[in-house]
Amino acid sequence: MKLENYVTSTEDNVYAIKNVPTEVVGTVFAKVSRSPRSFRDNLFDLIKEDMLHLPDVDMISMFKQSAAHAGGFMKKWGVDYGHSSIKEHAFAQFCIEGVSRWFTEALETVQSAKWLSFTEFSLRYQKPEDFVVPAELENHPELKERYIAFGNRCFEKYEELVPLFFALIKAKNPDMKDGPAEKLAYENARNVLPLATKSNVAITGNARAISDAIAELLSHEGYNQEFVETAEKVRVHTTEVLPSLISHAEATPYLRSYVADLYRRRTHGANSPAVYNGPFVEVDEAPASLPFTSTQEGMALGDFSLMNRFSELPATMRAFGKMVAVTCSEGCHHQVIRHRAFDFSVQLPDTAYGFILPQEMVDAQGTEEAERITAILLGMRDESHELYELFAAAGLLSIAPYVVLNGNARRLPFYANMYGLSHFITLRKEEYAQDEIRSVAGQLERVFTEMEQSLQGFELDRHLRK
Repeated sequence: MKLENYVTSTEDNVYAIKNVPTEVVGTVFAKVSRSPRSFRDNLFDLIKEDMLHLPDVDMISMFKQSAAHAGGFMKKWGVDYGHSSIKEHAFAQFCIEGVSRWFTEALETVQSAKWLSFTEFSLRYQKPEDFVVPAELENHPELKERYIAFGNRCFEKYEELVPLFFALIKAKNPDMKDGPAEKLAYENARNVLPLATKSNVAITGNARAISDAIAELLSHEGYNQEFVETAEKVRVHTTEVLPSLISHAEATPYLRSYVADLYRRRTHGANSPAVYNGPFVEVDEAPASLPFTSTQEGMALGDFSLMNRFSELPATMRAFGKMVAVTCSEGCHHQVIRHRAFDFSVQLPDTAYGFILPQEMVDAQGTEEAERITAILLGMRDESHELYELFAAAGLLSIAPYVVLNGNARRLPFYANMYGLSHFITLRKEEYAQDEIRSVAGQLERVFTEMEQSLQGFELDRHLRK
């Protein structure tokens, strides 16, 4: 069997999947977060080991030769007649590999992200391999040299931090096996890695959402070449499998104005950004929050006491909540934005927001390992901040996020509605959840205690209910 029948490219870092059952694709996509190998490699192994019996034919190519496509039937009814909703019935599954975590963050916060599904390479479980050097630095050789040296130091310090955290974790949990302890060491050591760190991400989305995402990413033209070049590749490869429906995927004047506004700095650099011992939640009481009681008329709610961890609230609960702002590390922020039931106010990463110390280190303050870890993290924080300021001064604010560390603080304002909180708190208070996001979930639960108690039998945290 030819691998070319199942992916749109065997060489490009962006490629779409074709002629493979979606259930198989989803299962193999699940490996993206836990394995450094590409989807192509994992799919080829399944074919080679005779675990998959797929037709040795390219059905997409056959479709493009049919009268339905060649004769314009699809374009006529899917585009020209204005039935753009038809694009929501067709979907593509594709992979993007070797891009920065700054790119994956931008992708996962596009306006259409609510209709896209993501599985990303996890720095909690795997060691990273390399970092992206933005093309914009070609015209700034001195800054490029300093940037590369900084990136190399980040990776060197990561390798130094892994055994230090491993020792802390084993001292705290002597009965823990080496495998789980090593995972936690990776999880904590990643705080020293920059957003330039390379990542892989697998995406499933309908044609409308993909078109909108491409248009938004293309609007970064003149600001970020990685974003634009990757978006162009996504357009090429998704058009290969959705030849009639990836349309209107162009940057618009409004989207360009939005991106320009995004790259306006909203915080001022500080000589020594604050250091925090953990994440924290702020509540904005100025906007009118919408309280909820079970006696409100005209709303069907059901019996809350029958809810378990898999239950979802009625959609009407999206209207009830409060404006909050979570200040957490970049690594934690990357997990929070996955909860697309919330409406986030996306802001540019900035070293001036401060730095969040990892809890494992905070708990071990006074030990030799903790002192060494603190010195490494704060030393790299200072280097990151200095380089960020140099980029900003050189008019390179749009690529300054590449030097922001996973441990740098990020302030994320959003409307926390009861519908989204119910899922977020139940999932993120699980014992296997990363400690920082577990702290965020606990704080949000306390913020909404009064609203929770107003609903008889209701609990935001249902993770122990089977």
